Amino acid sequence: MIERLDRYVARTYASSWLVSCVFFVGLFGVYDFFQNVDDLLDEMRNESQGLGAVGLLYLYQLPIMLARVAPFMLVAAALTTIMRLQRHNEFLAMVMTGRSPQRVARPIVVATALFVLGLVVVQEFAAPAVSELRDELRASLLETDGEWTIDRISMRDSQGRLVTAVEYEVGTRTAERLNVNWVNEIGDDVSVTGEHARYDPGAGGWRLVNGSITVRRVDTGARDVDAATFVETDVNPDALMASERHAFDMSYAELLDLSRRYPTSRRYRLWRHYHVTFPLALVLVTLLALRFSLKPDPSRRLHGLGASLGVCLGFQGVDAAVQQLGSAGTLAPVLAAWLPVILAGSLLVVLAEPSGD
Repeated sequence: MIERLDRYVARTYASSWLVSCVFFVGLFGVYDFFQNVDDLLDEMRNESQGLGAVGLLYLYQLPIMLARVAPFMLVAAALTTIMRLQRHNEFLAMVMTGRSPQRVARPIVVATALFVLGLVVVQEFAAPAVSELRDELRASLLETDGEWTIDRISMRDSQGRLVTAVEYEVGTRTAERLNVNWVNEIGDDVSVTGEHARYDPGAGGWRLVNGSITVRRVDTGARDVDAATFVETDVNPDALMASERHAFDMSYAELLDLSRRYPTSRRYRLWRHYHVTFPLALVLVTLLALRFSLKPDPSRRLHGLGASLGVCLGFQGVDAAVQQLGSAGTLAPVLAAWLPVILAGSLLVVLAEPSGD
């Protein structure tokens, strides 16, 4: 049964969450805008694009902006709610009725869980649907020549061969230069290069212009070079574009499929687990922030606030570090994805203390 105090705390949290959401999403958007302000202002003056296109770009960016600022937004909303309750001694009055601080904060925890659930839905359905539209619009606004070109894309195919497309043109699905490198069954280094490449889906590979295949013999060190017009690989243009997308732009089903098709890719294994661990980590970090901030004693509130902010910043630092280490292979991808949850959960267990309603 939802009590009157629960509804009051929930309303206080809802208003705090709204302010926090507008502040952090707006801050992210302003930072991104000023990163590209010259190009965007030029496009605003262009009759073919205008202000509407810029606004649409940031509308498409909303799902990833929400995911990026979610840790700060949730912790700030929870802390603001507690501070508002403490400002007029409402929090102390609630505790004096016999409720524990944890019981008073229960609506905050429930509301946080609901937001995280909504974020999961957005990531699974809305973000993948708008990510390509966003990237295409962003390229049309920011690319001076009007062509959406990616300087360099690399990924490994299902056989472990490294495929690199240089100056890949998204619209024409061609690469000005393509390199495919691998080590064959006897240990020779093999490299296939083409000055221009286009993927042939029927043949299952890239057609090369002025292509060559180079084999460096492991036993003699000799270097054999022959002409090549085709290189077989399952890395097609769609796979190359997927390798450029962020984890927040892909659904769990897409990542699961990609990790199965390209088992040598550390990134896809990391992101597949990260889709599960990130929502869990958001809830745990918010619980940790509440654990530090729920201090009825006024003399300890400032320490609790500082510790809560430290937890949020620490989570962001650990999260960024383990993603880099997992993608680079320094940490196992599964361990890298789960490490923030393990650390936050362990700290929460250590700090937990029994309390009643």
